[in-house]
Amino acid sequence: MLRLAAKVVSFFWRKADCPEEEAGPLGPELVEGDTRLKTVQGVVTRYCSDYGMIDDLIYFSNEVVTSKVLLNVGQEVIAVVEENKVSNGLKAIRVEAVSDKWDDDSKSHGGGLSDPSPRVLIGCVTSLMDRAGYISQTTYFSLESVCEGFEPCKGDWVEAEYWIRPGTWSSEAISVKPLRYKRVDRVCVSSLCGRNGVIDDCIFFTLDSLKLPEGYTPRRHDVVSVVVVESSQSCYVWRALCMTPVQTWDFSPATETAEEVCGALLLKNKGDIEVTRMTNFGTLKEGESKNMVIWVENKGDVPQNLVSCKLGGWDKAKQFRFQMLDKAQVCPEVYPICVPEKEKDFADKNINSLDSCGESRTWQTLESSSVNSKEVSSGDCACKGENGVKEKNIPQKQVTESEPDGLIPAGGETRIVITCDAKNSGRCRELLLLCFSSFIIGRYLEVNVVSEEESLIAVREPFSWKKSKSSQVLASTKTTVVVTTQKRNSRRQLPSFLPQYPIPDRLKKCVEQKIDILTFQPLLAELLNMSNYKEKFSTLLWLEEIHAEIELKEYNMSGVTLKRNGDLLVLEVPGLAESRPSLYAGDKLILKTQEYNGHVIEYIGYVVEIHEEDVTLKLNPEFEQAYNFEPMDVEFTYNRTTSRRCHFALEQVIHLGAKVLFPEEIILQPPQVTWNWTHAQDTKRDGQSTSKNRRAVKDQTKHAPEEHQAGAQDTPVPRAATTEASRLVSGSPKAREKFFNPMLNENQKLAVRRILSGDCRPIPYVLFGPPGTGKTVTIIEAILQVFHALPDSRILVCAPSNSAADLVCLRLHESRALRPGTMVRVNATCRFEETITEAIRPYCRDGEDVWKASRFRVLITTCSSAGLFYQIGLRVGHFTHVFVDEAGQASEPECLIPLGLVSDVSGQIVLAGDPMQLGPVIKSRLAMAYGLNVSMLERLMSRPAYLRDEDAFGACGAYNPLLVTKLVKNYRSHSALLALPSRLFYHRELEVCADPTVVASLLGWEKLPRKGFPLIFHGVRVRSNEDRFEDDRYFLGFLSNSKRFNVAITRPKALLIVLGNPHVLVRDPCFGALLEYSITNGVYTGCDLPPELQPLQK
Repeated sequence: MLRLAAKVVSFFWRKADCPEEEAGPLGPELVEGDTRLKTVQGVVTRYCSDYGMIDDLIYFSNEVVTSKVLLNVGQEVIAVVEENKVSNGLKAIRVEAVSDKWDDDSKSHGGGLSDPSPRVLIGCVTSLMDRAGYISQTTYFSLESVCEGFEPCKGDWVEAEYWIRPGTWSSEAISVKPLRYKRVDRVCVSSLCGRNGVIDDCIFFTLDSLKLPEGYTPRRHDVVSVVVVESSQSCYVWRALCMTPVQTWDFSPATETAEEVCGALLLKNKGDIEVTRMTNFGTLKEGESKNMVIWVENKGDVPQNLVSCKLGGWDKAKQFRFQMLDKAQVCPEVYPICVPEKEKDFADKNINSLDSCGESRTWQTLESSSVNSKEVSSGDCACKGENGVKEKNIPQKQVTESEPDGLIPAGGETRIVITCDAKNSGRCRELLLLCFSSFIIGRYLEVNVVSEEESLIAVREPFSWKKSKSSQVLASTKTTVVVTTQKRNSRRQLPSFLPQYPIPDRLKKCVEQKIDILTFQPLLAELLNMSNYKEKFSTLLWLEEIHAEIELKEYNMSGVTLKRNGDLLVLEVPGLAESRPSLYAGDKLILKTQEYNGHVIEYIGYVVEIHEEDVTLKLNPEFEQAYNFEPMDVEFTYNRTTSRRCHFALEQVIHLGAKVLFPEEIILQPPQVTWNWTHAQDTKRDGQSTSKNRRAVKDQTKHAPEEHQAGAQDTPVPRAATTEASRLVSGSPKAREKFFNPMLNENQKLAVRRILSGDCRPIPYVLFGPPGTGKTVTIIEAILQVFHALPDSRILVCAPSNSAADLVCLRLHESRALRPGTMVRVNATCRFEETITEAIRPYCRDGEDVWKASRFRVLITTCSSAGLFYQIGLRVGHFTHVFVDEAGQASEPECLIPLGLVSDVSGQIVLAGDPMQLGPVIKSRLAMAYGLNVSMLERLMSRPAYLRDEDAFGACGAYNPLLVTKLVKNYRSHSALLALPSRLFYHRELEVCADPTVVASLLGWEKLPRKGFPLIFHGVRVRSNEDRFEDDRYFLGFLSNSKRFNVAITRPKALLIVLGNPHVLVRDPCFGALLEYSITNGVYTGCDLPPELQPLQK
């Protein structure tokens, strides 16, 4: 009705808007001055896509809204109104929003959208183009706005001042500078791979952006001084801006190879000689052959002598050969590739070249290099057409090196027939060298060889994401039928008072219409702090939800028929077994009938059971009985339960304050537990570490009113009575005299002591557990010690996934150290019993009654399911200890769900995980750009109190022992497999402690390229085009994720086999390091290496 009324009103206003020449002459009653303007303040009372009403009196169209603001009903506005005396109508010719609010009850930030003053943005450079780029996906900047001396690269962290461009509804930075930078002196170039390199194993650089003194090119082992900026470059957090050599590493020219010295100069035409540039054979099947003619033309005034032709020997399979055509030879069936005249002068920058060098040096090296000169037996010239079929035989010599009688007169030309015999699958590149009297010209010969099987599965068309069908606006009426009783919480009958936290409409419009998010929520640009904590994370959660809803719409189904299973209906969902889409018991679906007589009926259903791709639904009973296999449309809906719990947790954890969420100073608390450890060596070692670092810790810490010196808990005390009664009388809890697990190493024992003591509670304690170091074992020991030493404790143990939570439950069960009735496993309502391990099912049955489960002393659940305890009224302080295992895999709001249930005074928080491994799974690019993909564990580890400091805490693993314990003994992998990740991610600190009978079990395998070294990198060049994209990270996709790389290469125990295209993978710093490591250790096999890596094989 509103749309119809708006269109009727707009008809009359549009007539008034028509130019005079279109409207005709003015009537006698319409004279100049019959309109007058006035300014009014009002509220938007009606609004559709194009038109709206203010106070139900004033009409306006979208075109008159300033800055294209997306208005909502209820929005306060100021309007310039035109009143027409003839029609007595009111029309706004300008409408401006009064404030920049999310909702009516939210407060505005800053000066609103009309405020011209710049705001500050802290973000990461996400894309670059010609003379411009974007910060955090949406904020545009030009290079003119960048501070002098700083050339930004993708991944750089910057601080920018930005403003909202009037009329464009987007943000633009007016100044950009590095967020952090520093100078580093006398460090060594530790790695160099093509145009990328690493300094001191921690600073990334690329020759594409590195500023160097004239004439200097960095080499491995050079000692240099650099200026670096903070930047996310794979596994590195610093990028070098400029470099100055301090001490260079000299290389003898005799040791340099042709691949090292040949460069862009080699590919250039010289001496007025022009050589065909298009030398790519394209794609051939194995066994096929193809010819190509290369023209060599003398465009000069003097003759040039072609002394010899050679192949560089890069292609070990010898798939290329060539023949010089004499002037008298005619081979009409062989034609050169048709090249437009403008492509003959193709820009050198588009040629895939090596590092450039001088001509004379190139000539000397090439003449002395070893080139395959084996002559092929005489035969006939197989002149072929484009289809590769043999057409005519011409006598010739087939050679890989030739010395032609090659005087090319001025204005003359000669031809070289190149033949490619496809033998080995993959991409191959060879170097053709045309040696003249005083110069050399090179050309790359390239081919992509596919097998018969590969050609059958070749890509027929470019990949594109499935486009969502735009929903048509139905003019028909709609009736919605719901289930009589909702079945989601029927097992538990929990109260459902969790607020809805609806997504703001304006935020949805912003994402759907691709409007700069900063124009609606400028606080996203700010650094996270207590004042913006809740609103920033709420916005990020909504952004992730919007993306999930959009993604889920891709799976909506049309015209499907349901099956019957007894009284219930079953929907088959293709792709469900692969979680496309992802559905759980209790999720809501909407089934729509086909339109009939202008009427559509919607049936709301809920998922009861899932079996592979069959989904059993609970719908309205009358519909279930009457359904007669009519076609239905299906809409999937996003389950917002976890998101709502995160929103609720954001409100609850504010009580924790800055001391937990943004810890700065350390306030020492009295120890929770004292002990008399029988292991004198452990006490001695811990005491030494503490005494060495007491001075460093003292600078950061304060003491609680009951003074407690760091390390006091390590002093032996008289043996306390072992009975629980005596412990209660003494008033000071005592720890067990022994560890439950006697196999713990020194760092694991130290971590348990710190957790028991709780020196800095409620500041979170971090157990930093690199792969295979026994992090979960340490957590189990700490839980058991707290349970037995503190009888008043109630412990909540959480993990982001069911599998991680189940593992903790299983390990505690296997310890046999907990009495029956003390531990419970609480599962989500939607989890099916058959997915639960038999050993822990008894603990899960106790968890069905959430009220009863909340009184157990050890509760295990997922971070999300911890929100069930909010629904039964549990609040702050119910739990004395909260352990979050695999904390690096949970988003910060998700991690807050269990943290909101611990005391802000005496509660103990333990975050266990590895910030260098996979983080939370976030799909919204906007949410990622503004930090939702950073776990709480990772964020805390970047704060000053948790930072690595070798000078202050060198004796304690380089971290403050009151806050962090890093486990370094690896019990999983062979030393050859552990060396690289230890260097890339863990400061070379990981120690090999794995069982030799396991990790050495495959050292004698006959397939190993190097006996005793359990690593194989086999290079393939199939179905990947390394020259297609300039954006390496876009090109590599998920492979460019350094955390994913770390997880992948640290899983194996005794053998690691990697298959991949080295020409592609070399672009990533992590995979480049793996290639370099494999080549230098003699375990690389397969296709030819990229030219920049070939010297490593020598």
